[in-house]
Amino acid sequence: MRLLRLQLLDFKNHPEVEMELCAQVNCLLGDNGTGKTNVLDAVHYLGNAKGYFNPIDSQNVRHGQPSFMVEGTFSLDEGDAKEEDRVVCAVIKGQKKVLKRNGKAYQKLADHVGRYPVVMIAPADSALLHDGSEVRRKWMDQVISQYDRPYLDRLIQYHHLVQQRNNLLRYFAENRTFDADQLVPWNEQMVPLAEAIAAQREAFIEEFVPEFQRIHSELCQGKETVGLMLQTRVEQGTFDQALIEAESDDRRLRRSTVGVHKDDVDFRLGDHALKRFGSQGQQKTFLLALRLAQVEHLAQRVGRRPILLLDDIFDKIDAHRAGALMSVLGRARYGQVFISDTDPDRIPQLLKTASVPFKAWWVNDQGVGPHTSEKKAP
Repeated sequence: MRLLRLQLLDFKNHPEVEMELCAQVNCLLGDNGTGKTNVLDAVHYLGNAKGYFNPIDSQNVRHGQPSFMVEGTFSLDEGDAKEEDRVVCAVIKGQKKVLKRNGKAYQKLADHVGRYPVVMIAPADSALLHDGSEVRRKWMDQVISQYDRPYLDRLIQYHHLVQQRNNLLRYFAENRTFDADQLVPWNEQMVPLAEAIAAQREAFIEEFVPEFQRIHSELCQGKETVGLMLQTRVEQGTFDQALIEAESDDRRLRRSTVGVHKDDVDFRLGDHALKRFGSQGQQKTFLLALRLAQVEHLAQRVGRRPILLLDDIFDKIDAHRAGALMSVLGRARYGQVFISDTDPDRIPQLLKTASVPFKAWWVNDQGVGPHTSEKKAP
């Protein structure tokens, strides 16, 4: 799978953009604030029906305009057949977002998830390390949901039950009463869902880690070891008892204190916590490997190579790791890649050294056009 063409109309700071894209690597070059990242986010919209940086659609409309449109044409390799899909995402302020595939609107945006997988790597990924467990759960859930619709359905249903159970706990507190029997129906519905979700997360981590470790070893030339561990209190056959044992805490805190909505993923550098003991370069390499492994995992599960979006990734990594990254990206298994950078020559030179086909685009206040120093664009 690859994106052949991209068109933007009043998306963020871009009045109008049209791009005929390279099948392998597309470089977006220009000064800070010119809209390189916004082009990457437009591709993310096509794959995930939402922006990576701002989930509020109306705030992605160009200032002073009533709407935006992002359109892309995907080339799909389905066995011996080659097909093209046209995807359009349009937002009009005050109206419901419209997402169309080949002229037909989706009734449910969830039906689009996983069809055109896209993976973003951006400085904001540091939140995976430094923010709370919710961010890491969200990452894990987004990966699994792109190829496992029953998992997504269970997750949605489970979170609805937790919300209803929490409403009941708040009602008890506000009315100075408590009836454990009223929690039983919610517990009974939550238990099988939580145990299934926990089992699927365990299976995901077990399958994901070897590929992640292999890619990380390539990036750091085998100098470091890393790992991922799922932290959960949901065990098969015992979660119903855990809910009962947590009732006093639930009552005191007015919310459900145990369940898969409290799970976390522990990022490890050797035998230590990455957050506490990893340097900035080690942390960035860890996150790069995590996202690249996500690409490989989705490719195997979905059957299509995800488009990889790399936003300003060269900050805080040394030249050796940067060169290793370009060599890794040059391999066919990573499919189509978009990279942004403020340096007009760094990425093109690295790609030429690694013999990777690419196109370079210059982004400025006038729009998006071919980079004038580009010499190797198929």
